[in-house]
Amino acid sequence: MEASFLNALSHEPLAALAAVFIAGLLSVATPCVLPMVSITLGVLGVNRAASRGRAVLTSLCYAAGIIITFTALGVGFGLTGGLFGSYLGHPAVGIALAVVFLLLAANAFELFSLSLPQPLTQFFARIGGSGCRGALAAGLVAGFIAAPCIGPVLLGILTFVATTRNALAGAALLATYGLGFSLPFVVVGAFALRLPVKGRLLLAVKSLFGLILIAGAFWYLREVLPVLRQPRGLTAGIALLASGLLAGALHREFRGPWKDRLLKTLGVLAAAAGTMLLINTAVHTKASADWCRETPGQNCLPRTCAENDITVAVFGAEWCPWCKKLDNVTLTDQRVVARLRSYGKVHVDTDKNGKLSEQYGIQGIPAVVFFDRQCREYGRFAGYVDPDEFIQALDIVEKAAKSKEPE
Repeated sequence: MEASFLNALSHEPLAALAAVFIAGLLSVATPCVLPMVSITLGVLGVNRAASRGRAVLTSLCYAAGIIITFTALGVGFGLTGGLFGSYLGHPAVGIALAVVFLLLAANAFELFSLSLPQPLTQFFARIGGSGCRGALAAGLVAGFIAAPCIGPVLLGILTFVATTRNALAGAALLATYGLGFSLPFVVVGAFALRLPVKGRLLLAVKSLFGLILIAGAFWYLREVLPVLRQPRGLTAGIALLASGLLAGALHREFRGPWKDRLLKTLGVLAAAAGTMLLINTAVHTKASADWCRETPGQNCLPRTCAENDITVAVFGAEWCPWCKKLDNVTLTDQRVVARLRSYGKVHVDTDKNGKLSEQYGIQGIPAVVFFDRQCREYGRFAGYVDPDEFIQALDIVEKAAKSKEPE
């Protein structure tokens, strides 16, 4: 039974695609990108087009370039997910990403201005030329111009794609994100709209991205510093987040009067603390004492196989959200727990046990492999499965065990 990310999302595929589409739209609704929509289309000559049809065609060509770029990124990360994940698991990489996210959060809160160097921006603006071909070329490099604003959102989606190690899933998600990001360009090009460049709504959107960036920084730091994983609390998290938003985390400015700056600071701190508590509560792994944790200094698998007719080995990683869901939802289901009581149980962190993962050909995580007493494989599946699907897999494995014909 081979389940990929696409199968894992088979229960809610539209919700997943809708989420990245909305993320694409929100990525445009930031003050450093939104003003560029009408300006960019003006440079491409949309406003000077002979007809509305010509303006729409130029806008569509520009949007196509954006979608192609994002889709290529999705395919690349889907194909190289294992390499990306191994680097992501290194503490130095986690700290570096956290620092980048915090700097970008400060930029989102307008504590300082971050943008590409002017010569580079001008180069990207000139590369397109004119007409549909020029618009397509300009769209291909548009993501680089917007990178300081959309980079963290894009990185979050690419990180998620990397955990799937599935090029098709990466293409689908990033193409949908690109569609959401490019849609305003098409609308503006078709109807010659002028978009606002400032206002309370844009301030709130930019501040929201700032909070998301702080949450992203915390996510990487908690993987490096285990102590950050401990504070949890659903009620406290909701209360802090709500109080932070009411105090002014979104609607106040750091550049306003001293009262606004104070309330904005307190609001951001409270909202960030609440978000951290909620993250820890959501991803907390309900570890069980009867699962042996494979480490370089503790070889669980050979011993566990020898002591049990069937051993189940779960391969995952700390940075993998679907691994957390498998641990917290499927493996804690009372029916699954009852069925696994007679099994040997091993949990393998692929970042800490790379050779073992290579030995058993683990290509995507989470992966679940079933072994006999000689550590010969009965069967496996990759990707998240719910409790009902897991129980169905156990039925298949137990039949194979009874027939003594490892698959």
